[in-house]
Order: sequence, then C-alpha cells, then structure tokens
Amino acid sequence: MCIYAPEPKQSTQAKSSIEFVEHDRDQSSISAVSEWILLGWKYIVDNAERLDQDLVDSKTTISHFTSFATAWARLTRDLAAGLEKFQNALRPTISQIIKILWVTSAVARLDHPNFKPFNQFSVQALSNLNTLNPLSIAHTWPLLILCEDRQSILLRLLYTKNNRLLLIIGVLILNCVHHNPERIESLINSNVGQKAMTMMLERLDGLLDDETEVVFEVIVKLVREIVDLEPVTQVPKLYHSQATPSQVLSPGQLSILKVLESSTVLPSASFLLEQFKQFSTHLDEAWQGFVLVIEILVKRIEETIATSSATGLSVELIMSDAEILSVVEISIRILKEFTEKRSELRASKDDQQGSDKKRSVNQILIGLIKLLTNLIALKNEDDPKQDTPGSTFIQDAVRNLDGFPIILIFTLFDVDFPYLREHSIVLIKFLLKNNPKNQELIKNLQPILPS
Repeated sequence: MCIYAPEPKQSTQAKSSIEFVEHDRDQSSISAVSEWILLGWKYIVDNAERLDQDLVDSKTTISHFTSFATAWARLTRDLAAGLEKFQNALRPTISQIIKILWVTSAVARLDHPNFKPFNQFSVQALSNLNTLNPLSIAHTWPLLILCEDRQSILLRLLYTKNNRLLLIIGVLILNCVHHNPERIESLINSNVGQKAMTMMLERLDGLLDDETEVVFEVIVKLVREIVDLEPVTQVPKLYHSQATPSQVLSPGQLSILKVLESSTVLPSASFLLEQFKQFSTHLDEAWQGFVLVIEILVKRIEETIATSSATGLSVELIMSDAEILSVVEISIRILKEFTEKRSELRASKDDQQGSDKKRSVNQILIGLIKLLTNLIALKNEDDPKQDTPGSTFIQDAVRNLDGFPIILIFTLFDVDFPYLREHSIVLIKFLLKNNPKNQELIKNLQPILPS
C-alpha cells in the first residue's frame, strides 16, 4: 500500500501573494505583447509607401511588406477578440489602423486582391476592439462619424463592392451604437451618419441571395437597433433622414419600409397615415412604398385589436374617426381608378410588362380591401357591446362614395388577380353586418362588369 503525505495547506496570505504574482505576470505579458503590436502598426504607418504601389491588374504580385501588414492586421484582430485586457491595451492601435486604412482604401486598392484581406482584417480588428468596450467606442466613434465627410474613413470604406467587407463595417457600426441613444442620434442626424446609412440601405435589395444573406441581416439589425430604441420618434427621424428632394420615395426610404414591414416593433399610425396620403397621389412613382405602408398599417390595426381582445381593455385609439374617413375616401377613389386600369391590363399585349403591372395593381387592390376590412374590425372592437357598432360610419361612407359596385366587381373570379376575390367577399360581409341600409342596397345591386 502506498501512503501519500498530505499537501501542506497554504495560508490565505500565501495564496494572495501567488495570485498577485500571476496577475502581475499576466499584465506584464499583455502589456509587452500590446506594445509590440503597437510598434508594428507604427512601423507600417511610417513605411506606408512600401505597400504595393503599381497595381497594374489583379494579378500584380503581392509584396513582402503588404503580406507583413496583412499578417499584422490578422494578429491584431485575433488578440482583440479575446480578453478585455487586450482590448484596453491595444486601444492606441485604433488611430494607427485608421491612418493606414486611408492608404489602403484608395480606389485602386480598396477591392484589389492584394489589399482585400488587409482591409477586411483591419476593419475586423477595429470591430473587435470596440465590442462591448465603452472606452474604445468613445475613442473610435468620433473618428468614424463625428467629422467632416472628407475626413471619414467610414464613407471611404463603404464604396467597397466586397460584401464581406460591407458585413464587417456593418458589425463595427452595430458594436458602436448598441443600446446607446446618443450615438444612434448622431448616426441619424450627422451628415456622415446619414450618408453611411444611405450607402448601406441602397444596397439592401441586392443582398438577398444565399451568399450575402448575412450582410442583409446585419443591415436589417442596424435599422432595428435604431427603431427599437423608441419607434414613435426614431422611425420618422430615420425615414426622413433618407429623403431626397427629387424623389417621393428614395431607395433608402423604401428599404426602411421593407424592414419595418417584417418587424415586430411597428411605427405609429400617424407616421403611416402621413405616408399613405403622400403616396396615394404618386402611385406611379411610389406604389411599392404605398403597398408596404398599407401592410404595416394593417399589422398595426391587427396588433391593436389582438391586444384589446387579450386584455379586455378598451381598444387603443390609434386613429381618429376623421382620419379613418380620410383613409376610406382615398381608398375608394383609388379602387375606382384601378378598376379602369384592370380593363386596360387585360387588353395589354406585352406579356412581361403586363404581368408586372397586374402584380402591382393586384397588391394595391388587395391592400386597400384588407385595410377597409380591418378599419371596420377596429371600430367594432371599440365597444362591441353597443347595439350600433362603431363602424357604422365607415360602412355608410363606403355606400355614400358609391364603393359597393366597385367592390362587387372584385368578388368576381379573375385568374389575373389572385386572392382579390376572397378578400373582397370578406369586406362585403363586414360592410353588411348590422347595417340595414347597406343590406337593402345590396339586394338590387349588380356589379358593374368590366369591359
């Protein structure tokens, strides 16, 4: 049998001394490595002219110095992704990295194969240095956003066609603005911030394939980070910051509406009504925005009704009766106009163009029909115990505006306009419920058959 002598117990003081020595050694190692990294960046900045100069084509051989700089950027990225101690110790490299990025982000170099890895690793290093590190963010943010356009490395980098780099830039911005109202405000309100958002939002539609889906998600997450802070105030700020004088609906604004349509946090009804009215007179230019605004407004109404049903509380007043009447009037006017367009589209001989127009017209018609149905449902929910439903004034308005013959047309089957019939039948039921005048009218009314 083997007998082991017990290990001598260490005193608390001895343990503390050992821990202190290990901590001190750890700090010394981090400090030494960080100093070494910083010296390397200073060397790269001081010798920037040695980076590849004559980039004749994409096959230009990469120089040893450019390879060294790339390896240094990758090493910095990896160290910054680790301990917070390294983030803090490497903070002085932020300004050095940005200095050299001014050289490597020139038009000829930004997406050149010789510099693509360097630019990606360098921006990734910046992103890692700023992850959950308020002191680093406070140092970095002014260099990115709080400066003149011509002084912003961010805008310069955003000209990249490299979606991988675009992804990293998006993550960097997200790291900086995460849960920070002040930086979100500066992103929306500053010239650099507005331009940066425009450059990202305008690329959103082209990022839906499998390879770039993650880039799409980062930009969407950035929009939601801004919106979720305070939807009532932030949505109009962000949306109007993307306005352009020559367009009713800019590409950036359209992208914002697309993000909002798929979001669980919805903007106020007043904001949506403002856009609904504006787009309703510019449908040729802004029909996509009009459809999205209707979809979001319908979701907003459905959410309000669901909340009231679940809690038993009175329905939230998201729209006044006057606003509802205005929406009804606009909707009936457009439904009448598009009844004529449907006839024109049937006669169209241009299959592709005709098909695209039919799709857009169908989306508008279905959207308006759903909106009218949900407005009636909203007012019925207002006080369901009343003998006379609160929606009577909507039902009467549709009748007085001669909307019934038009809506009846849409209840006829039409292969070119799928699902319009089903939605129209539901609306007719809502228009007739508990309304004797409408019920009497419908008995003798026949739809105006399309020509």
